[in-house]
Amino acid sequence: MEIREIVRTLEVVANRYGLNIIFIDFTDVTLVSRIGFLQNVFIQIYVNVKKDKVNMALIVVGNRIYGVDKEGGAYHEHPFEDPLQHIDTDKMDIEDFIIKSLEILKKIKLI
Repeated sequence: MEIREIVRTLEVVANRYGLNIIFIDFTDVTLVSRIGFLQNVFIQIYVNVKKDKVNMALIVVGNRIYGVDKEGGAYHEHPFEDPLQHIDTDKMDIEDFIIKSLEILKKIKLI
């Protein structure tokens, strides 16, 4: 996937769920974005298409409480129950990560 496609995906998904893109910076190879829910509650997304790397993290007050990363072609999850763990997982796209993050935020009553 190209960076321009990822930017468009972020715009569509943010709009679909009533979220704000509060920061975005990208080149032809990399993208860094923050999609906001509340003050100090956001999803950070980092993509490097050259290295086939994706990092998605749900951040609450400066701490990652959930995440999914793709490195070397394989995905792993940092589960909500223990975000320091690395658990192999299936591919997760940006929209699925946002949906899962919304479910976590509802569970802990932040939205």
